Amino acid sequence: MEEIQFNHRTAVQVRFNDVDGLGHVNNTTIQEYFDLGRMYYLNEVFGDTVFKGDETVIVVNINTDFFSPVYLKDDLEVETAIVAIGTKSLKMVQQVVCKQTKSVKASCKSVMVGFNKRTEESLELLPEWRDAISQWEKRSY
Repeated sequence: MEEIQFNHRTAVQVRFNDVDGLGHVNNTTIQEYFDLGRMYYLNEVFGDTVFKGDETVIVVNINTDFFSPVYLKDDLEVETAIVAIGTKSLKMVQQVVCKQTKSVKASCKSVMVGFNKRTEESLELLPEWRDAISQWEKRSY
């Protein structure tokens, strides 16, 4: 498998209420960290246009692997990359990384599709989205 170049990072603040009775961050909260990274990625790559108007992208599939616990003291960031683009969908890969140790705590693969909010139907990914992703990821799609 090709090594992924992550050109986007989002700092994550672990909060006291993220920690469960076992002293580590609950897995559902880690999924929220991926959502946070996804939102910041989309805002930075597309500007605010992806959340305005009728055309947007929505998540249709998520697969997450958890490798080791996250603790309150961990200094985290979410790394995000789009690794493939189809006609109506794109594949995103993310990982939660502990900045102190460089260890990957969890990884997430997701599929997003173009979606028209007004008609509630899928749509082809807009050319300007493809261009923005290609420029950000430094590869052509």
